Amino acid sequence: MLYYLVLPFLSILLVILQSTITDIIFSGRLVFELSLIVVIYAGFRLDLIRGSILAFVLGFVFDCVSGSVLGLFTFIYVVIFLCSFFASGRLATEKIYIIALFSFFCAFLKELMVILFYYLAFKFDVLVNMYFVFLPQVLIVSLFAPVFFYLMRRVEVSFYGKAV
Repeated sequence: MLYYLVLPFLSILLVILQSTITDIIFSGRLVFELSLIVVIYAGFRLDLIRGSILAFVLGFVFDCVSGSVLGLFTFIYVVIFLCSFFASGRLATEKIYIIALFSFFCAFLKELMVILFYYLAFKFDVLVNMYFVFLPQVLIVSLFAPVFFYLMRRVEVSFYGKAV
């Protein structure tokens, strides 16, 4: 029960922290999506109900903070969680290169869904900036994901005495 009470506050804190870090380091040109990595991690480690709620809340908070179309990132994060959840049974999720490749795939899928949505809904073509924004963003997420997974495993070990 405590999980469901604390989740909205921690989600707000995470999204604001990632937005602040992005603005400081990249001057608002790139988005460092730690929340996407958390959703992928939840797909690998949490059960379906808890992870779906986490993905929904993180997506909703990201929608509210980023100022995008309400529900866009909520939908995308839930889809990415479901992909991660169902892929976790088939992949060796402990290997670093699997984590990096799957995170690359998920970040690429997220960016592709955002580009397609804005193109289909508003006829807004953002493919011009693909090489300068899209690819570095996906690479940053895919390279930081194994580090995040390692740190979270260390936290699990310190809390529970073993990886859950």
